[in-house]
Amino acid sequence: MGGDHLGGTVMPDFTLHGNNERCPACELRQEAVDTAMILRHPIQCQVCNGSGLLPLPTAEIVRRTCEEARRIHWPQFEARIAAQNGERA
Repeated sequence: MGGDHLGGTVMPDFTLHGNNERCPACELRQEAVDTAMILRHPIQCQVCNGSGLLPLPTAEIVRRTCEEARRIHWPQFEARIAAQNGERA
């Protein structure tokens, strides 16, 4: 786990999938200078410091993860419990 230390708390690594959003400023600049999808030149950006990613707050990461878990895993869990109890889902 990487990140900055703020108040003794280790922040999530913003480069991990789901912990960030694409920097819209970089995407616009990249669109203007892109000549090939493979050879991308680095973009100087004051919004994201050139990473191309904007970190999400920890609370937003947790909210999105919980939402995804409710959408994907909870219906499967309920179906499994119903099947164990002899009910139809």
